[in-house]
Amino acid sequence: MRIGLVEFLLILAIASLTVGPQVALFVDRWLRRANRASAKAARRRAAYAAQAAAERDALLKRFRTASTVFGVGILLALVYALVFRPIDTPPQSYTAPDIRQDTGAAQTALAADNKGTLNLGEYQGVDCIRTQDGLVYAAAYDGAALKKRKSDLVRTDGGHYAAILSVDGELTSFAFDGNGDLWLTVQTTAGGSLCRAAHDSWGTAVEQVVTQIDGAALGVVSAVEAAPDGKVYFAVAAAAAADGLENILRTELLAHTGTGCVYVYDPAARTVQKVLGGVAGAAGLALSPDGSTLYVSDLASRCVWSVAADARDLTAGGKHCQSFVSGLPGYPGALAMDADGTLYIGYRWARSNWLEKNAGSTLLRGIALRAGRNLQEKLFGLPADAPCAEAVDTADGSWKRVVSGKGAGSVTALCPAESRLYLGLAGSEKVRSANL
Repeated sequence: MRIGLVEFLLILAIASLTVGPQVALFVDRWLRRANRASAKAARRRAAYAAQAAAERDALLKRFRTASTVFGVGILLALVYALVFRPIDTPPQSYTAPDIRQDTGAAQTALAADNKGTLNLGEYQGVDCIRTQDGLVYAAAYDGAALKKRKSDLVRTDGGHYAAILSVDGELTSFAFDGNGDLWLTVQTTAGGSLCRAAHDSWGTAVEQVVTQIDGAALGVVSAVEAAPDGKVYFAVAAAAAADGLENILRTELLAHTGTGCVYVYDPAARTVQKVLGGVAGAAGLALSPDGSTLYVSDLASRCVWSVAADARDLTAGGKHCQSFVSGLPGYPGALAMDADGTLYIGYRWARSNWLEKNAGSTLLRGIALRAGRNLQEKLFGLPADAPCAEAVDTADGSWKRVVSGKGAGSVTALCPAESRLYLGLAGSEKVRSANL
C-alpha cells in the first residue's frame, strides 16, 4: 500500500502528539540532571578553589612570618657581629696627630726601567732589604711554597739571585752584626721569635734566641737592628697575635692599643730588657751610625720616636722619649739609616681621613675591626700622588728627599746603598729603586 503525502503527514502528526511529550520530558530530565551535575561540579571547584586560596594565604602568612623572624634574626646577628662581638683588640680612644705641612724637599720618582729594578723571580712580598759586601739581600716569600708560608733570604747582584737561607713562617726582618752573624725576626702561627744564624752555617742552622718575655710569648715581631757594641734590638709590633705582620699593623691602626715594644738582647749576658713601650705599631727600627740613638717608627701615631740606645723601660711620648719627626703624611713602617746619618722612612699607607676623624669613636672603629680583612683593606691604601718614602737628616732635622711612585703600593722595606734607595713593595716580585 502506497502512502500518500497526506497520510505521511498525518502519521507524523500522530507520532509527534504521542511520542513528542515523552521525548521532551526525557530531554528536560537529561538537561536538568546535566545542570545539577554541572552545578555540583562548579560548587566542588569553588570549594576547592576557596580551600586552595585559604591554604595559600595561610602558607604565605607563615612564610612572611618566617621571613620576618629570619630577617630579624639575621639583623640581630649582624648587629652582634659588628657591634657587640668580643674581639681580642678592642679599640682605644686617642687624639689624631696633626698634619705636617709641605717640607719643600727634593722630589725623586721610582725608576721605571729595568736598571732600576732587581728581579727576584718567583719570590714575592719583600719584607726587608739589606746590603752587605756590595750585594743586596732581601727577605721574601717563596712563591712556589706560599701555602706552606715559607720565607727565604735571597741574595742578588742585580743579574742573578740565590736563596741562602730558608725559614718556616714570615721572615719579617734581618740584620748583620759585626761578627758577620745574621739576626732574624721570624713570625709563625706559634708566635714570634728572634733568631740567629752563625756566619759559618747560613742555610743550615737557625737558632731561636728569644721566644718569650717574662714567660709570655712574643707578639708579632717586626724589625731587628744589630748595634756596633754587639747588642741586638728588636721590635714587637703589638702584643696581640695575628696572621702575619701586615694584618697586625692594620689591626693596630684601627685599634690603637699602644702595646708595641722595643727590646734589646745582650748576647754576652743572654739577657732581654725593654727599651721602649706604648708604641701604637712598632713597625720599624734604625740605629744612628755610632749606635747611640735608636729610632722607632710609630705606625698609628704617624711619627718616629728617638731614644737613647742605652735607655731602658721608657714609654712612647714620656720622659726621655721625644718625637723626632711627627705629623707624617702617611703611616710609617720600615726605617733605614744611611752612613751619613740620613734616616729613610717608608710608608705602609697614606693617612686615612676617615680613621683619624673617628679617632675618638671606638664604636665605628670597632665595627671596622669586626668587619673582616676584606673591608679593612679597602680603608687603607697608598694613592698615586702620595709619597712612598722620605729622607730626613738626623743632624738638623731637615727634610732632604721625597720619593714618589705612581701606583707603587705599600712600602714594606727600604735600604739606601751608595747612590740608590732600594724599596720592597707589598705583593711585588721585584725590588724597586730610586736615585738619591
